[in-house]
Amino acid sequence: MGPLDILSSPVTWVVTIVSLLYILYKYATSTFDYFSDQGIRGPKPIPIFGNLWGIWKANIPEYDVALVKQYGKVFGYFDGLLPNLWITDADMIKAICVKDFEHFVDRRSFGIQTKVMRKWMMLMKGQEWKDIRSSVTPAFTTGKIKRMSGLIRDCVSNLSDQMSRLTESDGKIDSKLVFSAYTMDVIARCAFGLKIDNLGSKDDQFMKNAAYILNPPANKSPIVLLPFVYPKLLSSLSTYAERLLITKEHRFFFKLLEDVLKDRSQSKEKFHDFIELADEAISDFTKEVDGKTVPMWSREEIDEIIMAQSTIFMLAGFDTTATTLTNTCFQLARNPEIQEKLYESIVTKMEDYDEVCHDMVQDMPYLEMVIQEVLRYYPPLTRVERECTKDYSYDNGRIQIKEGQMVTIPAFALHHMEEYYPDPEKFDPERWTPENKAKRNPYAYLAFGIGPRSCIGMRFALEEMKIAICAVVQKFRFFPVEETPEKLRFENGLLAVLQPVQAVVGIELRQ
Repeated sequence: MGPLDILSSPVTWVVTIVSLLYILYKYATSTFDYFSDQGIRGPKPIPIFGNLWGIWKANIPEYDVALVKQYGKVFGYFDGLLPNLWITDADMIKAICVKDFEHFVDRRSFGIQTKVMRKWMMLMKGQEWKDIRSSVTPAFTTGKIKRMSGLIRDCVSNLSDQMSRLTESDGKIDSKLVFSAYTMDVIARCAFGLKIDNLGSKDDQFMKNAAYILNPPANKSPIVLLPFVYPKLLSSLSTYAERLLITKEHRFFFKLLEDVLKDRSQSKEKFHDFIELADEAISDFTKEVDGKTVPMWSREEIDEIIMAQSTIFMLAGFDTTATTLTNTCFQLARNPEIQEKLYESIVTKMEDYDEVCHDMVQDMPYLEMVIQEVLRYYPPLTRVERECTKDYSYDNGRIQIKEGQMVTIPAFALHHMEEYYPDPEKFDPERWTPENKAKRNPYAYLAFGIGPRSCIGMRFALEEMKIAICAVVQKFRFFPVEETPEKLRFENGLLAVLQPVQAVVGIELRQ
C-alpha cells in the first residue's frame, strides 16, 4: 500500500478526526481539574463554556443563592476555561479585598483600548487605576458633595411635582420609571451641568440611551458569553471590538461631553458640578520628573479622564440609585409600620430645618437603617469581582489562586445568608442598629463593594437617596395596589444592574 493509499484510507481519516476531536476536547477541558485537585467542589463545567451556558436566561439573584446553598461558602466555577473562585466567607472576603489587596488590585477587564472607555475607572488596572482613583477621590469629599446638594434639591422638587400630578391623576406610580427620571435629572445636573426638561417622556434620549448601554439586548442572549469565554478577543480584534462596543448610544454621551468641555474651556462661569470638581482635582494631581513637580497629565489626557469618569458617574449612578429608590418605595408600601416610623423621624427632624437639605440628612439614624436594609435586601450590583494580579495562597496554602484567575463574591447571595442575617427574607431595618451591627462581621455587606476598589461615589449616592426619601415620605404615603406584587422580582439575564419587574405602588398625599 503506497502513501496515497494510506492518506485516502477511511481508517486514516477516522483516526485523524478522532485524534483532532480528542485534542480539541483536552483543550476545551484543560483547566477543569484545577479546583478538584485542591479539594474544592463546585458545579460541573462543560467543554468550552465552563459553567456559563444558559446564564443569559437565568435569574441571577436566584441562580447565585441556589449555588451558595448547594456548594457552600467557597466553591469553584469556570468562566469558559478561566477558573473563578466564588466566596461568601466573610473572613476570606476581608483577606482578598482589604488585607491582601495587593494580590487583587484589578477588576475584570477585557483589554479595551477604545478612547474614553479605556479610562473608565472600573476597567483600569494597576498603577494607572491607583493614580486616577487618587486624583478623582477629592471630587467626592463631603464638602464637595455639599456643594452639589443644592442641585439635588432642585431635582427633588421636580420629583415631588411629578408625584403630585400622578397622585391626582392615577393614584399609583411605576416607581422605577419615576425614580429613573429623577436620578437622570440629578446626573445631568450634577455631572454635566445640564437641565433637561423632557426626562421620562417618549422623546427622552438621555434615559433611552443610558438604559440601552446598561442593559443591551445582548445581555439576554448567548452573545454575552463571548467576552467571558474568549476574554482576549476584544483586545486582539480592537477595530471590530470598537464597532461592537461603541454604539450610537455611547457616542451620544461622548459627543455631549465633548461639547460641554469645549464650552467650559471658553467660559468663566462656576457650575459646582462633577465636571468642574473633577477638573480641579485631576489638574492638581502631580508627579516628580527629574526632581521637579509637574502635572501628571496633559490637558488632552485630563479631558479624556474627565469624560471617562463622567460617563461612568452617569452609568453607575443613574440606574443603581433609581433601582434602590424603587426598592425602597416598594418596601415602604409593603411595610406601613416602617414607613410611618420613618415619617415620624423625618417630621421630628424637620422641626430644626426649613427644608430637606444636606445638613439635615447627615444625622438621621432610622433613615440610614432603612437604606442599609434596602441595600442589604436588594444590592443593585449582584456580584463583586476581583482579578488575581499575583499568585496567592489562603488558609496555610489550602486554597491556591493563580495570577489571572478571577474571584467572585455573589453579593446578593451573601446578603441573604442565614449565618450573617437571621431570617434573611424579612425586611428589618433594626438589623442596622449600632448594637446589631457590632455583632455582625462587617465584611458580610457589600452594597458598595469593599476595600480600596469600593464605589468611589458612595457618599454622593447616599446623599441623593436620603434627600429624595425624606422629601417624598414627608409629603406622600405609599401603599400596595392590585398591581403591586407580594415579592419584588427582577428581570432574567446577565444584567449589569437589578431591574425590578412590576414595581407599581399606590400613592396619596399626606394630610
